Amino acid sequence: MKLIYSTASPYARKARVAAIECGANAGLELEAILPWEDPAGFRDVNPVGKVPALVRDDGPPLYQSNIICEYLDAQGKIRIYPDPGPARWTALRQVAAADGIIDASVAERMEGMFHDDNAASKIFIDRQEHSVHMSLDQLESEASGLDGPVTIGQVAVSCALAYRDFRFADIDWRTARPALAAWFATFAQRPSMIETAPQA
Repeated sequence: MKLIYSTASPYARKARVAAIECGANAGLELEAILPWEDPAGFRDVNPVGKVPALVRDDGPPLYQSNIICEYLDAQGKIRIYPDPGPARWTALRQVAAADGIIDASVAERMEGMFHDDNAASKIFIDRQEHSVHMSLDQLESEASGLDGPVTIGQVAVSCALAYRDFRFADIDWRTARPALAAWFATFAQRPSMIETAPQA
């Protein structure tokens, strides 16, 4: 089984952290690529051309981080997806908030990289930042729900917060959200997070 990833991708990092946390990383081959370079053969694995992608031994490739995380959870020794019930919905809601932060942050970064600084760009960037900060506020108000055994919700939130630190270090999200910041300070020290630290 092989996970194709980019060292800077928060989506791919989510899959890598999930693999470690659920114990599905033993024997998992890792292949780092630069998806923007469209490496030969990658579109055969994922026609969308995005990471992560998982090449399986017993079936067609999987792509999209949440699908890969759920598959890895099914293969692992430790379940990070809670059983059906309130805890599962809490974790999946956390995933949705985290994915929203990542989606908006990546869109904001792409806008800044490929478009001139103009009014249209500012409106777009401001909208993405608003989405990020509203989602962070929600996570702060529900920070106690991040306590307890590791879940996919915690994995997703930690990767989203780490991506903000990686790409938007000049924007302080911690001061107004002390509970979320305290939780992340602890989770960020897990071996899975240290091992998967992003590289530019």
